[in-house]
Amino acid sequence: MKVAYGKKVVASQNYIASYVGAKILENGGNAFDAAIGISATLSVVLPYTSGIGGDGFLLAKTPEGIIAYNASGWSPKGLNVEKIPSPRHPSTVVVPGLVDLWNYIVENYTTMSLHELLKPAISLAINGFYISKSLAKAIKNSQDLGESWRKVYGNKEAGDILKLREMGEVLKIISRDPREFYEGKITEDIVLGLRKQGVNVDFSDFANFRGEEIKPIKTTYKDYEVYELPPNTQGISTLEALKLVELSNINRFPYDDDTRINEHIKIYGIVYSDRNNYITDPRFYPLDVNLLDEKYLMKRMKDFNVTATSMNTQDTTFFVVSDGENEIGFIQSLFFAFGSGIVVKDIPFNNRGFGFTEGRNKPEPRKRPLHTLSILMAEKDKENLIIGCAGGDLRPQIHSQVFEYYVDYNMEIDEAVDAPRFMFLGSKVVAEKRLRTKYQQLDYYSPEVGVVQALKRTNKYSIAVADPRSEGVALVVN
Repeated sequence: MKVAYGKKVVASQNYIASYVGAKILENGGNAFDAAIGISATLSVVLPYTSGIGGDGFLLAKTPEGIIAYNASGWSPKGLNVEKIPSPRHPSTVVVPGLVDLWNYIVENYTTMSLHELLKPAISLAINGFYISKSLAKAIKNSQDLGESWRKVYGNKEAGDILKLREMGEVLKIISRDPREFYEGKITEDIVLGLRKQGVNVDFSDFANFRGEEIKPIKTTYKDYEVYELPPNTQGISTLEALKLVELSNINRFPYDDDTRINEHIKIYGIVYSDRNNYITDPRFYPLDVNLLDEKYLMKRMKDFNVTATSMNTQDTTFFVVSDGENEIGFIQSLFFAFGSGIVVKDIPFNNRGFGFTEGRNKPEPRKRPLHTLSILMAEKDKENLIIGCAGGDLRPQIHSQVFEYYVDYNMEIDEAVDAPRFMFLGSKVVAEKRLRTKYQQLDYYSPEVGVVQALKRTNKYSIAVADPRSEGVALVVN
């Protein structure tokens, strides 16, 4: 089922993870309980997208207000390169933040024990699970990765049973105390394993790491208040794109009109140019330009000077869950498929450091790179939306297109997720065949334009949507 209506709903990119979340809700857990269960399950069954070797972000609406948390990792203090040499180089590994996000949620919002919430993921890791088509495809496309990866994942095919016993044992330790992952005996083992594979990381890089509560950035689009995650994420790029669309009034054209698509491509060129020039870790270089100011945006459209950009359309996973009171958007990632390809204790470690570039965003010790992960939330009256996706650099385009379909073309949220999308890739433009444009055509439903999960809540019910471009499902608990 790709769409679910009800009070308590969940949608993720994987059927097992959606089932785990629904069972937690059914057993009396709240949305935060379910989020940890889903997150951990995804870490096991979709290890190419995310996991405890990677990072995560939370954006949630609660009766007390909106909360957001940034658990993106920082580079080791021993990072000493002026430029990251390649996408899978050991210097791309940053301290993973996902477990810190679990810790934050447990300390503030859950009603069940972490031991109980991690049980399904631990069982799947230790006892094994059947490899899905998407995982099998990711394995097949990643055969150039290193020996530590090949030993765990390299010879597996769809339908095989994959056991990740060492990952399961690490999850058991985390279930007792998440900080053990950052400052315990297991940390020493992980650091040693990473150092043996060329990662210049120190125990203190883990022990000193903490994510942080953050304040979402906000703007308006038509009669909606729209929120995104602030830098070091590219969330502001989504808002900039939406403001440029609103100012230019290009959605007066039909959604499949070539004029509309061409104007969007121009807008995306501006947005990515600004992102690459300004967005990085604000602890090092605070954002000193108001990218959402209307005068600034009008000038950018008039001048239209952009810098060349290339797009990474790599793997991530996003899910939504609502318990009728709390609505959660949760995104977690390694960056590329299986991240750096460096595996310790069955855990693939991220290559988020490949997000470093130059200038403000150059590699520096204990710095967080420009981050592709973000989450869109929108409010109007008693209506609340959360939209997120897998899509790498394409995320601002994916978020804005789905939201525009919903607002400007009067589609329900499941129709907006289903509707055909096009993507500006820097050097070319691609589009799903259903748009019938002059640009390079993809399949009718292609994950190359992102895999979206979305949530809508009204005062009557919630709607959860899983993208038909994935193997995910949406479930309801009555």
